[in-house]
Amino acid sequence: MGFDIKNIFKQLSFNTFIPFFYPLMMLPLKGWRKRAIGMLSFRSGDRVIIPGVGSGYDLPSIPRGISVDGLDISDVMLAIAKNKIRGKHQAVTLHAMDAEKLNFPPNTFDKAILGLFLTCVYDPQKAFAEIVRVVKPNGEILIYDHLIRAQNWRASLISGLDFVMKYNFCSVIRVFDDVIKGQPVVVVKEIKGDPFGFVKGFLLRKTA
Repeated sequence: MGFDIKNIFKQLSFNTFIPFFYPLMMLPLKGWRKRAIGMLSFRSGDRVIIPGVGSGYDLPSIPRGISVDGLDISDVMLAIAKNKIRGKHQAVTLHAMDAEKLNFPPNTFDKAILGLFLTCVYDPQKAFAEIVRVVKPNGEILIYDHLIRAQNWRASLISGLDFVMKYNFCSVIRVFDDVIKGQPVVVVKEIKGDPFGFVKGFLLRKTA
């Protein structure tokens, strides 16, 4: 993966302090996240892409017989994920790659899992467009994230904080409909992703 100035602060964050508290931060969401992944209709032989795979948090929820390509900009997170899958009977390939510039041809994957990814990536519209490009027609895309459905007064209130956070960690006011706008996808199902409804799970299908 080539050097890209836009990712320098995110790489610094995800290569230093985030790997230490990420597991604790994700623990309360473990069951909800697994339930969201359960919306995907996995079939033996499917090839799945997981951008922002991080420390491999979602890998244990992927059934056997599925081929996974996980990618991230953090070498530290990828090293943790590599250690997690060592000795496991999973077909997982890990890549250091910018999700906004995927090194895969169109229509490569049957499914995509975007777990707390679109709020962390630098340009969510560009990254989502890349995911749609590499997913096959009628393929499934799972989004599990704290995306809001419309701008509101709370978004305006925290916009200053968000300006800082989105460059070194994650945005908290990105709008789901803005991210997927103009892409050939339809929303199949939406579920609550945490007890408070802050996080949601969206199952989408790429149209033919």
